[in-house]
Amino acid sequence: MGGRLMIIGLPGSGKSAVSDLVEGTASDHRHREDCFYRTHSFEVPGSYIENHWMHSVVIMLSQNQAFGVLLLIDGASGETLYSSGFARAFNEPCLGVLTKCDQLGEEERKRGLAKLVDAGTDAVLCLSTTTGEGVNELLDWVRNITPNE
Repeated sequence: MGGRLMIIGLPGSGKSAVSDLVEGTASDHRHREDCFYRTHSFEVPGSYIENHWMHSVVIMLSQNQAFGVLLLIDGASGETLYSSGFARAFNEPCLGVLTKCDQLGEEERKRGLAKLVDAGTDAVLCLSTTTGEGVNELLDWVRNITPNE
C-alpha cells in the first residue's frame, strides 16, 4: 500500500481542485503529461484514461503508490471513458466523485452517479468546490482511509 491518494479523471474533471482540498493548499502547477505528486495525493493525467493501453499503468500506480483512489467524472460534460467495473481492478478503496454538481439538475446528477457506480466504485458523492457541497464528506472519506503513520 502506498502513501498517497490517487486522483483520476479526464482533463477538466477537477483533479487539481480536489487535490487542493485534500492537501489543504492550492497548487499553481500547469497541465502535465506525467503524474503530479504532492504531499498527500497525486494526480494521474487524463491522457492515462483516454488511452486504454495506459490502464495497466494506472492499476500499477495504485498498487504501488496509493492508499485510496478517487475516480472523477466532470459533471459539466458528463463524459467518461471508464469501462464497466474499471474501479474493481484497484485493491484500494475507491470513491467515485461527480464534480461541478452545482451546475447539474437532479436527472443529470443521477446519470453521473450511475456512471460511477457502473465503473465499480465503492461509494459515490456529488462535489462542488463552488458551493462546498460534498467537501466535508470527501475529506471525511479520505481521513477514514488514510493509514496511520
